Amino acid sequence: MSTADLRESLKQAIATERLANGYIIVGPVHAEGQSLAEWIGTQLLGDSPTIAEHTHPDMPWFKPEKVSRIIDAKMMTERILPFAQCSSLGGGWKVLVVVSADRMNETSANAFLKMLEEPPPRTLFLLLVDRMDELLPTIISRCQVLKAGGVRRLLEPWRTDLIEMLADIREKGVFLDAMRAERVIAMLDEMDDQAEKEVRAEAKANAMIEEDSEVLKARVGATAKAWRADLWMTIEQWMEDLVRLASTDGACETLNFPECRGVLAMRSKVHSLAKLFENFTMLETMCVQLERNVSPAHILPYWFDRFYL
Repeated sequence: MSTADLRESLKQAIATERLANGYIIVGPVHAEGQSLAEWIGTQLLGDSPTIAEHTHPDMPWFKPEKVSRIIDAKMMTERILPFAQCSSLGGGWKVLVVVSADRMNETSANAFLKMLEEPPPRTLFLLLVDRMDELLPTIISRCQVLKAGGVRRLLEPWRTDLIEMLADIREKGVFLDAMRAERVIAMLDEMDDQAEKEVRAEAKANAMIEEDSEVLKARVGATAKAWRADLWMTIEQWMEDLVRLASTDGACETLNFPECRGVLAMRSKVHSLAKLFENFTMLETMCVQLERNVSPAHILPYWFDRFYL
């Protein structure tokens, strides 16, 4: 659904008073996700500069706090839920925006779920997330999902390095594919090291706040996991471009990597369309194995030898 169609659908829901109790807005939380939340706020509360400034009294924005970047039970029970239960200062709607809602821990998520099941009248919850992987399934089932558009991008220098590696594929072979796998494994190791440095640096900058070592460890893991997911997403987008070009005999105009059209067009003719479609199943299987904590060094050479890139 296009952005215009999505907003028109929401306008109709507002006009007919058929809004859901909560919406999960999926998209870059500080870009498209934030923009859609602000637009919804203007539809319900009026066009006020305080909405864009995130200072409107009936549209508070709640974000993960402390070094752990977690929405914990204290924040949920002392700030978010009490506000939801209060009367609107303007006498109309209250719109509560929870940024990075997937950062709720189990206790805060369960507390929020109870409020979501029986919300106060004229109260709307907007949950902003980059992806829904870490959201409680029961919360997802009680909200409507809105795709805000936009995509996450693999951070530099990994994005450039990965695209250069993919674009440099001219032939395949066990040895060559093993070298490519080693190059990706090196990126994963760099991500782990960088996540450790960033989280520890932020913890040091907030030295007045004490955090449990297990919380910091979990945050390092979550940061690295998000970056790894962006890496697999980039490879998947490369695979998508190969399929688009193969299925249109090179005539597809919309590509994830238009700067690599020449290389992609050439590679799309090497394998059959059926084999290119197999890439997605293989990539999904590989990601499942990695989620089970199988060492990348054990499985990436195997899969890169089988991918049709």
